[in-house]
Amino acid sequence: MSATAVQEFLGKVSEDSALQNDLAKALEAENDRQAVADLAKSKGYDFSPEELAAEVERRKQEVVQRQEAGELSDEELEAVAGGELVASAVISAVIGSAGLTVASVQTTIDIFKPKW
Repeated sequence: MSATAVQEFLGKVSEDSALQNDLAKALEAENDRQAVADLAKSKGYDFSPEELAAEVERRKQEVVQRQEAGELSDEELEAVAGGELVASAVISAVIGSAGLTVASVQTTIDIFKPKW
């Protein structure tokens, strides 16, 4: 179990639309952290729910710091408009920005809002 495994899994999520759908379903579970960790384990990534939560929180804080410093792109600002900063930060942290448009990130926000 390691932070590296979490980072690798989140990187894979950003590249794989089927995995993104699986992730959305896992996030609907009552214990979504465990469901995501179980999904990751089924794909060969071994980490705990706590390690997942720590990495998502780290990435969320990076987005918040960038926003406070005025370093977000126009697309990122558009994605967080309307009070969706926390949800967008988490979604961005989980899905990443590689190859995704603001519309796809917003669609994902509409699909699920993590409890953490």
